[in-house]
Amino acid sequence: MAGIKDVAEKAGVSVTTVSRVLNKRGYISQEMYQRVNQAIEELNYYPNQIARYLYWQRTFVIGLLIPDVSRPFFACLAKYIEMELSSRGYKMLLCNTEEKANKERECLAMLRQNKVDGIVIGSHALDTSEYRKVVLPMVSIDMKLGDQIPNVSSNHRRGGELAARKLIENGCKNVVQIMSDRRIKTNSQERHKAFQRLMEENGIKCTTYELKKQGSICEEYAKAEKKIFSVASGVDGAFAIDYIAARILRAALSRGIRVPQELKIVGYDGTEIAELVYPRLTTVCQNYAALSQSIVSSLVYQIEQKERPEVDPIHDVVLFEGGTTLA
Repeated sequence: MAGIKDVAEKAGVSVTTVSRVLNKRGYISQEMYQRVNQAIEELNYYPNQIARYLYWQRTFVIGLLIPDVSRPFFACLAKYIEMELSSRGYKMLLCNTEEKANKERECLAMLRQNKVDGIVIGSHALDTSEYRKVVLPMVSIDMKLGDQIPNVSSNHRRGGELAARKLIENGCKNVVQIMSDRRIKTNSQERHKAFQRLMEENGIKCTTYELKKQGSICEEYAKAEKKIFSVASGVDGAFAIDYIAARILRAALSRGIRVPQELKIVGYDGTEIAELVYPRLTTVCQNYAALSQSIVSSLVYQIEQKERPEVDPIHDVVLFEGGTTLA
C-alpha cells in the first residue's frame, strides 16, 4: 500500500507539499497541485485519516442541522455550505431534525460524539440555553442564540419591504401573507413585520396566516389555502416562501383565477422552484453563495482563532420580477 512518501517521490516534491495539497493549506501552484493529484491517483493512495486527526487535533468535519432537506431553501443552502466547506478541506455531516426537540438533541449529541470541529445550526427547536451548553464552535442561521454564537442572515426586513412595494405598485387592495409559527423567533419573521407595516401605512388590508406546528406542512397549508380562496376572501395579492407561493399559484389557476390579472403573487427565497412554475414566480432572492461563505468563514475563524468573529453578517436581497406580478 502506497504511503505519503511514495506520493512525494513520484510527484517529485516534498512530503510537506503533498500534505499541503491533501489538507488544502498554504499556497500551491496549479502545476504542483496537478502533479501531486496525478501521483495520488496513479498510486491509488488514500490518506490515513486517523493519523491526520491526531496530527491536527481536528476531524475536519462540520455538522449541519436543518429542519428538512426537502424544503427548497434548506436544500439549496446545504448545497452551497457543503461546496464552501469542501473548498477549505472540510467534510459535512447533514442532520434533518424534523423541527422536533428530541431529534435535535439526538443530532447534537451524535455530532459531539463524532468529534466534529463545529456545528451550523439551521434548525431551532430547542431553548437557546441548550445550544450554549454545546462547547464547540457554532454558527446560527437566521436566529440569535446568544452573544457567543455568531448569527448569519439575509436582510429580511428589506425583503419584506420589496415584496410589499411590488404588490402595492400592482394596485393590490386585499393581500395575504403566509408565515411560519411566530413562536419560533427567527430573523426571517422580520420580513413579515415589514410587509405588514407597509401595507398598513398604505391603507391596504393585510391578513396573515400562520402555519402552526400541529401537523405536516402540507396539512397546515391546506387549511390556509381553504381560507385564501374562499368565496368571500376577495384576495388580490399573496406573499409567501417560494414553495408555498408555487402552491398558491397552482391552486389559483386550478380555480380559474387569472395570474397576475386577478391575483398577484410574490415568493421569497429565490429557489429553483420559482423557475419551474408557469408563469415564473416573482420572488425575493437570497444570496446563497454569500450566505454560505459567511457561515463557513465564521465557523472556521472560531476553529482556528479560538474566538468569536466581531461581526454578524447580514446579506442583501433582490427582487426578481417574474410573471406572477405586473411589470
